[in-house]
Amino acid sequence: MNVQINNIILTGFRATGKTSVGRILAAQLQWSFFDTDELLCQRLGASIAEVVTCHGWAFFRQAESQLLRELATMQKTVLATGGGAIEHLQEWRELRKCGLVVWLEADLATIRLRLREDPNSLQQRPSITGHSVQDEIAELLERRRPLYAAGSDLRLTTADKSPEMLAQEIQQAIIG
Repeated sequence: MNVQINNIILTGFRATGKTSVGRILAAQLQWSFFDTDELLCQRLGASIAEVVTCHGWAFFRQAESQLLRELATMQKTVLATGGGAIEHLQEWRELRKCGLVVWLEADLATIRLRLREDPNSLQQRPSITGHSVQDEIAELLERRRPLYAAGSDLRLTTADKSPEMLAQEIQQAIIG
């Protein structure tokens, strides 16, 4: 890529490594790093689970939409977005104009394994669909995969790769 990259936006489903890769990449580039879920929790003064329990998913998604609009003006930043941020189509188009969007992808089995290994992840994220964890992951992946594909500039498979390896792949893609 011979284009000047001012920001890197990481997208993908939960447990694909966006935050881990983003922190490493930002440190290597000496850029700022933000995780939209962390920013929202700070802004709202509660965990995602608490916000959703008290106010519902629509409230959370509205707050997420507003944050994405604000972040479209960032510079020299690596941004890890929430798995559902890609569903904010208008905000995503604006955000995409400000940097390279990298889709960190993992298959259903990898995501389930990572979630099982991090029990806090399931406690922090209430169900979106009301289905079992496996069914919910499958349903959301099916709905979001076309959005991730259409809304990204680079696609990296994360299964069997460390966050360090993925950060290196992104840097190599930027350099060309």
